[in-house]
Formats: sequence, structure tokens, C-alpha cells
Amino acid sequence: MRINNILNTIKDLYSKYRITLFGTAILVPVFMLVPMGNAKNATFDSRVVLNADNINPLSLETAKTQIQPGIAKDDIDRLNQTADPELVKKLMQEIAPEYGIDWKLVYAIGYHESGNYSSSLARRNNNFFGRKSTSSGYASWSTPEEGIRNQFEYLKTRYFDRGLSTPESINPVYAEDGSWKYAVRSVMNTL
Repeated sequence: MRINNILNTIKDLYSKYRITLFGTAILVPVFMLVPMGNAKNATFDSRVVLNADNINPLSLETAKTQIQPGIAKDDIDRLNQTADPELVKKLMQEIAPEYGIDWKLVYAIGYHESGNYSSSLARRNNNFFGRKSTSSGYASWSTPEEGIRNQFEYLKTRYFDRGLSTPESINPVYAEDGSWKYAVRSVMNTL
């Protein structure tokens, strides 16, 4: 942007946001706080107040804005209709702390077993993890969310509670193919 354009922009802002105070026009700056880095569970001050009766007319009033991680109900509804991998990832990130399991491991297993959450078994049975049923055939869940939550529970009770918490230690029990651990670890490393 050329210098003249910058000056014209400043003049436009001045005319739009000026306030007359004690017979003198002043430019009231417009503040917008932009959190940098990881904003999970952070609190930010966010309100500028003009008090013409005060010696310092501009002050920053404390107004707390709480940012909480999570997945919106609308996203869960969309997930249950489409099983979009990005929505799967959001749900896993939210529920992983409940089980004490790394969401990347669960996501990588699903990615590997279902061809990026798109296999016919994943679409038809909401079974992203290649799990067999206790009777015969493959397990089935009514929604993707139900299948994902069940996988966390399954991994916790069948593997993590027995000290098996890495693709390498899970592989001999979970999958017959000895290279399964490499495929899962490879996906984890991309997340």
C-alpha cells in the first residue's frame, strides 16, 4: 500500500471515530485483542472505556472472556451425518482426557483401519476401527459418535488398563499384521 493510501485510511478512520472532548477533537483508538498461540482455557481483557470526566479519559475495563475448548452440538450433529475426518478429530480431542488416552493414537487407528474414515464398513456400521463383533461379523454402532466413544472405552479397558498404550505394544493383540504398528505410528506422526 502506498503512503498516500495509508494517510487517506488514517484520515477516514479519524473522521469516523473522533470524539470532541473539551472542545478538541481526539481520535479514539479502536482496540481488538487477538490472542496469539494456544488460547485454550485462556482469559482475555477486552473492553476499552471512555470516561470524559476522568483525567485519563481512556481506561481498560476488566471484562473477562473465557475460551473453552470443545466441539459444538452442531458439529456433533454434522459428524453423525457425515463422519467428516476433521469433525472426528475434534470429537476425539474433546473426549480423550476423559479416558486418559492420546487422541492421536485413536485417530490414527481409525484412519488406518477405515481408509481415512471412508470405508464401506465405516459408512455402513459407524465402525472406523475394524472391530469385530462378539458373535460374528463386524461391530456396528448407531452413530459415529457412539462408535468413537466405544473405541475409547475399548482401548482403555482392554489395552491401557493392562499397560498397553503404544502402537507397538497394542499391535500383537489388536491386529494380525505385524506392520500395523508402523502404519498407525506413521499417521500419528503427521498429527
